[in-house]
Amino acid sequence: MDWNFIFGVLLGILAALMLNIGKGVQKQKVHVFLKGRAMFRKDNRADLGFWCLGLAITAGAALPYSLGLWLTKSPSTIAAMTGVGLIGLLVYALKVIGEKVGKRDGLGIGLVIVGTSLLGYLGAAEGDSVREFVDRSLIITVVVMTLVAASACLLAWFSKRVHGPTFGLTAGLCIGLAIFLADVGLVRAGGSFSGQLSTPYPYVAIGFAAVATVTTQFGFIRGRALEVVPAVNAATILTPLVLEMAIYGAVPPTVNLVIIAVILAGVFLLSTGTVSKAAS
Repeated sequence: MDWNFIFGVLLGILAALMLNIGKGVQKQKVHVFLKGRAMFRKDNRADLGFWCLGLAITAGAALPYSLGLWLTKSPSTIAAMTGVGLIGLLVYALKVIGEKVGKRDGLGIGLVIVGTSLLGYLGAAEGDSVREFVDRSLIITVVVMTLVAASACLLAWFSKRVHGPTFGLTAGLCIGLAIFLADVGLVRAGGSFSGQLSTPYPYVAIGFAAVATVTTQFGFIRGRALEVVPAVNAATILTPLVLEMAIYGAVPPTVNLVIIAVILAGVFLLSTGTVSKAAS
């Protein structure tokens, strides 16, 4: 039994819980920013501080994510664990935020949780794969994905349609890029955890993680946590898989593609159910 892999998966689950619960905390107080400079007044400092707590929890997920990648050597497996983190979000949203879950919401969340968890399990069973890449192909792919996502966000913002899912998917794309680029740094450093710091990739990954945080906040302004965050998780798991195919040349089995379709179905239900009516 590969205990390094198992411990890495556990770290991925910890990071997923921190990421999801942290974003739930931020969602609860995100509207303090609509008050402008008044958010720094004494009567608003508690809300601002609570939002900062959520930000700290989310940012703290970076360390277990990085260690999980180092131990598992599988970005798609670590990314898949973000689906497990939805359980933490669901409990938080129901018990603390007080959001209501409709039938479509519940089914959509269930599909995302089951899909991402199964994908992580299958990734664990497949074992290590050869990870090689060409810098030029990586750069072009990342730039194109970023431009497409930015354009979609602009359209959603000005049209005021599918706002939560669009910004959620974009934030997830950025997180997925951050996870994959962190793995690229490890590959370039020959698997050395400290050696990756001598490559540019971990720092670019941090930049994408920061963009993901900002994008998520914009999503929260007009969307609910149960609408935005599942979309974030779906894109987080799909992005490394797509990049592994495009950059590493890894071809997923048919069953993996079926599970991806299940995840997308879950996001569709969350986007077209009662959550779309609740977004404002």
